[in-house]
Amino acid sequence: MAGAAAVFALTVTLVLANPPDAGALLFDAGWRNGVFGLAMVALVPLILTVQIGIGTAWARRFGYDAKSSELWFLWLCGSAWLSLIGVVLAVAGLINPWVGGAILVLGAGYAAVSGAVTDAAQRLLRWARLADVSADRSAFAAIRLGIVLALVFIGMRAATGELNDTDVVQFYWGWLNEVRHLGGVKLSPDFPLIQDFTAGRGNGTYLLAAGVAPGLVSHVVSAAYCIMFAMLLRAFILQIAADVPEPFRRLSILVAEVASLATLWMLPGAVAFGKYHLQFAAWALGFLLVCLHISSRDDNAARRERLLVLPLAFAIPIGLAQFEAFIALLVVVAVAVAPHPWLSARRLLPILLAGCVGAGISLFGNWLFLGIPDLNPFPLFERFINGSRFDLWTSRLQQHYINYVNGGVLTLNSDDGVSTLRELRTLINELRNNWLPISLGFAGVVAAVMIASVPIGWRSLRHGLFLLLGAILGYGLYRGSLYITLSDLALSPTANRAALYGVATVIYLLAIRALGRPASSSYLLGLLGYWLVCTVFILAFHSGSMERLMRHVDAIGVSLVLLAMVCVMGRLARPGLFLPSASVNASAGVPVLLAIGIAFSLRAAVPTAAVDPPRHLLASTLGLQGRAHGLTHPMAQFGRCDEIARSVPASARVLFLNAYTAMAYCNNAVLLPRAMVVTPHESDFARELATSSFADADTVERSLRRLNINYFLFLKHDFEFWASGLSAPFRPGEFERRFDLLAETPSFYVLTWRGGGKPMPGEAVTAISELRRFAIQQAGFMLQNEFIGQWRIMANLRADRPKYQFGTQLDFSAKGWSALYADHGWYAAEPHGTWSIGPYAVLTLPLARPEAGPMRLTMDLMPFQIPQLPTRTVRVKANGVDVATWNFKLGEDYHERSIDLPPGIGLDPRGVVLTFDISDSVSQYALGLNRDWRPVGFSVRSLVLEPIATN
Repeated sequence: MAGAAAVFALTVTLVLANPPDAGALLFDAGWRNGVFGLAMVALVPLILTVQIGIGTAWARRFGYDAKSSELWFLWLCGSAWLSLIGVVLAVAGLINPWVGGAILVLGAGYAAVSGAVTDAAQRLLRWARLADVSADRSAFAAIRLGIVLALVFIGMRAATGELNDTDVVQFYWGWLNEVRHLGGVKLSPDFPLIQDFTAGRGNGTYLLAAGVAPGLVSHVVSAAYCIMFAMLLRAFILQIAADVPEPFRRLSILVAEVASLATLWMLPGAVAFGKYHLQFAAWALGFLLVCLHISSRDDNAARRERLLVLPLAFAIPIGLAQFEAFIALLVVVAVAVAPHPWLSARRLLPILLAGCVGAGISLFGNWLFLGIPDLNPFPLFERFINGSRFDLWTSRLQQHYINYVNGGVLTLNSDDGVSTLRELRTLINELRNNWLPISLGFAGVVAAVMIASVPIGWRSLRHGLFLLLGAILGYGLYRGSLYITLSDLALSPTANRAALYGVATVIYLLAIRALGRPASSSYLLGLLGYWLVCTVFILAFHSGSMERLMRHVDAIGVSLVLLAMVCVMGRLARPGLFLPSASVNASAGVPVLLAIGIAFSLRAAVPTAAVDPPRHLLASTLGLQGRAHGLTHPMAQFGRCDEIARSVPASARVLFLNAYTAMAYCNNAVLLPRAMVVTPHESDFARELATSSFADADTVERSLRRLNINYFLFLKHDFEFWASGLSAPFRPGEFERRFDLLAETPSFYVLTWRGGGKPMPGEAVTAISELRRFAIQQAGFMLQNEFIGQWRIMANLRADRPKYQFGTQLDFSAKGWSALYADHGWYAAEPHGTWSIGPYAVLTLPLARPEAGPMRLTMDLMPFQIPQLPTRTVRVKANGVDVATWNFKLGEDYHERSIDLPPGIGLDPRGVVLTFDISDSVSQYALGLNRDWRPVGFSVRSLVLEPIATN
């Protein structure tokens, strides 16, 4: 058996190490594609086998009986070790098919010799034969068949690379190709630096797999972790339901299986399948389960399990140092639910210290390598940058720009006169106008908490603490409702808040009140810990947006419902506690809750199958068609890469001016020559960002020519411009003068410097200008009352701004260019004008020539007024000097208002800086009128500034 396992692993490795050409893999059909697809499918169980084998060896090292231990525990330990091995190999520069393949072959052989393979197979067969329940249970058979189908579907997604998940194809294919090309994570300044290359540096299983197969192997690794997450969730539910009476044991198993089924269908859609988030999700849940184990076991068992899990505590922060925060959170949860908290704290302290050591090594290694401890949060670590080392790879300006793009830095600028205290006025107005529902809602949650917390005897301090915890939870969910719109429930602010209060009350009633019962305590805070891990993970690593949390609410919600059912059934099973035990069998709650879980699975399965149709996945896996055939994602157009190859010389460097995410899958030696496409993160380009994108037109041109960037791509019908496409040489007027059209393809305008092609056609100039106008004037998102688009980010970082010509009418509608000058407190331009947002708005007009005399400002504007806000006042300042106070009354439409600016303001090097202090900044949503969240002040249609003639 050991020989057969080793031969199988060797065969899979040899097939994957010699893949078809990237073009053939994507576009062609044939037997070689089919063999490669089957090998990708086979790599999933092979990775699991090696991980379980390593875990078995580690367990035996400490005299732990592997055969009697839980399979998930062996996998958890083995996966940590395999990841650490991958990190060591990557740092040593040993990522290649020979090393990676040898580990897989030896690991598979040992797993067979140790009996780990046969043991896992026997457990799987017993599970499939319903050995743990009655064989005539059709519900179990149906659920387990659904799990098997989900596993098959996940295997096919892994084999095809799931090209519809463009984020993975765009970034991680190129990242893992770089790992394989360079043999590890040791770069040099001569090679381009990819942002995600650093973010995924410590996820060793992905790094190791990069040496075995091309970049799309990331999906295979994620498939393994997706399966293991479902397995761990099942084990978690069964563990917390261990004390359920015998009549309800099968019910707890059924609940666990439904949760696994739901997870297998949801996770690939809830988390970018192919990124290392799934690795951390599985590790976090497994780590929580192990901590709960250690807290409740006897001393000898706890000591062994602690030693076995130390590699995991070390590996999690090695993946990303910030993950150590989740280790600390899980340790706190485990200590809180333990029967003896101080004993549990002493047991878990070494695990926490191991995680801190791992985080320190991760930070210090990155500091030695890149000159910065970590990239997130950049402002915190900026003071620790090793400047000389850091500047080899990128620049501070580039990092600030990237952090702005991700919404990761504050956009409050002190030189705009905007203070944090001033910004809080919006929130204060929200609270003032909603004091009654806030008070009633908070009182309702407190009342529910008090009723649920009344003990049989006297109240203890512990119950008082749980009372406070429930109240804080309810109020926290209310605070979340200020930022969340539950689209299915938010018919009005009242309905939205009622839903959040309901969630708070249900969580408290189902969890907090039973904390005193030993049979439920591990589950109850474990449930809250799991919910917190999922929530905080999504918020911290998905742009800090609650919107992302709501996209994941299915996966979290179904887990909460199904896990809560275990606790409820355990409590109902005790006669006299709530209901007689006989009533449980007659309860409609059991089939209803199970139906909810199955419905969640079907709800996730239908859209998943629509995006990745099973017939396309199967055909691609078997080589009946290329992997790019049958794609439904509009951005995944690999034929565009061929257009580039036919239009641009193979030895040239080409720069995308728009379509960053839409075209990133052409980067990094996938379908084009390696490093042909210049990315915003590329070392030489990043170091020159100040002169290659942010400077005046002549400086930008000189910088790009010095970098040997002579070809430029505009993707038609795409307005996702990055810094270069919005830089000075590409503005109307400059654009036609500096560039020629080299070629026009169905997808692109291919440009080169003047003299290298033919003059720009008028329709191309018009099309590109309109795309840039939309990107500047309308594309972006709101953050801290500031409209954050690509141009806004550049302006915040002091990019060159077009000079305002006196007497020119500045158009604030969607057809104008007003966003070039709108610094803070403005929404995206609309057909009739631009609304101010929040209590403060700023316009900056750099002047084409200085003006010493007085000037007249004329604005065509309209206030936002409703019966609830019959009057509005706006104080206007110019360069810090009060110049006007506008009073608006109900019923006013667009009209002109003029202000005479005093002499000397036009001599300021910044130009004219106009600030508008707006009273009563409150949203219609807060007033209960509709779902418009914007605290609008007034709308501007046009602006004219001109000198006042003097005699």
